[in-house]
Amino acid sequence: MPKPLSTAFREALALPDAQPSSELDVALDAYVEAARAPWPDFGLQTEDFVRYLAERAPDGVLPPVRHAGDLWLAWACVQGVPLALGHFFREYEALVTRVVRRRGGADDLAADVRQMLAERMLVADARSGKRAKIADYKGQGALRGWVATAAATTLASQRRNEGRRRDGADSLAEKGFLRRLDPELEYLKQRYAPQVHDAIIAALDASSARDKALLRLHLKERLSIDALGAMYGVNRATAARWLVTARKTVRARTIERLRACLELNPNECESLLGLVNSQLDVSMLNHLEPEPDKPTSGPGSPDVG
Repeated sequence: MPKPLSTAFREALALPDAQPSSELDVALDAYVEAARAPWPDFGLQTEDFVRYLAERAPDGVLPPVRHAGDLWLAWACVQGVPLALGHFFREYEALVTRVVRRRGGADDLAADVRQMLAERMLVADARSGKRAKIADYKGQGALRGWVATAAATTLASQRRNEGRRRDGADSLAEKGFLRRLDPELEYLKQRYAPQVHDAIIAALDASSARDKALLRLHLKERLSIDALGAMYGVNRATAARWLVTARKTVRARTIERLRACLELNPNECESLLGLVNSQLDVSMLNHLEPEPDKPTSGPGSPDVG
């Protein structure tokens, strides 16, 4: 028979008296019920959550029950549950964008902030053994406020980094170190850019749902390989291999379509490779849109919305 929740709670706090407490059991039951109510079943054990909760209540006083659902989602993200990570992205993507816009940031800067925030908050450091930053959330306030504060801090850091990069680029330009566009590539771009774009889009549309999701999350949402791995519940090497394969497939199909529609010989196709490589990410970025499916793990998993 499972032990009472109050016993697990007291044991997590290393209290000398770890005997059941009916009053505490009632409070914990109410807290857990409120925590689970907003979310689907993440496949996690209530007793484990109670121990996690105890770590955030060192004085034995539970956090406000109105934020219990936020703490449950945060805990599921710490555990790396793909479904929970997907919910987190959907819940707070627009919030982070608003924070950046209100501070005068453009959409591309908002995408950078979302990526940095996802990496810092949701990806654990395997080398140091540190848990994802979202483990610092204690449920004392709304998770929205906690994420908004983190987004503002990340934005300030990103702006400082951008300033340093601009200063460095200006210095290189003054010294004449910036490379000009290859004349041959510029010629090909003027002549074949529309055909290349159409071929890329056709190749992308023919891709699998997972390949399109990976490319969208990496290119449009700026998620790193580590973040993709965490979201799909796979290791970094697997996520990287999936992404590389998705890009190679689109590229190969693009060349195949160009060869057919333009009736190019092998040498002409070889010359066009540089244009395909230079235009591939831009065309895919402009075409990729979110899909409604929910993230799951494994090679045959469906798309991520």
